Amino acid sequence: MAWFRVDDQLHGHPKARQAGLAAMGLWSLAGSYSASYGLAGDVPAHYVAGWPNGRKLAQALVACGLWETTENGWRFHDWDDYQPSADEIEEARAAARRRQREHRQKLRSQRDNQETK
Repeated sequence: MAWFRVDDQLHGHPKARQAGLAAMGLWSLAGSYSASYGLAGDVPAHYVAGWPNGRKLAQALVACGLWETTENGWRFHDWDDYQPSADEIEEARAAARRRQREHRQKLRSQRDNQETK
């Protein structure tokens, strides 16, 4: 599972205050969407259009500098500076799979050792 990182100082950032609560709601959900689908900060127009006043809220995010307009929708400003790359996410997932496999092997080994006693 990928995570969308949000700075714990976002609540007081001037851009967030300028965008407003509704636009920041879209910003948060769109960040989760982009991270979940490996879109690297891109937000498709169809996703935004699916929310009430989505295009208007997107324009508020552009106006304050949190998003940039693209050919197919929008993109988070400086996504790559704050969010993990697709490669980093896959490395973390692979490491988690290895840890889980090793843990299961250890449990099986312990169970087998107890059965042979």
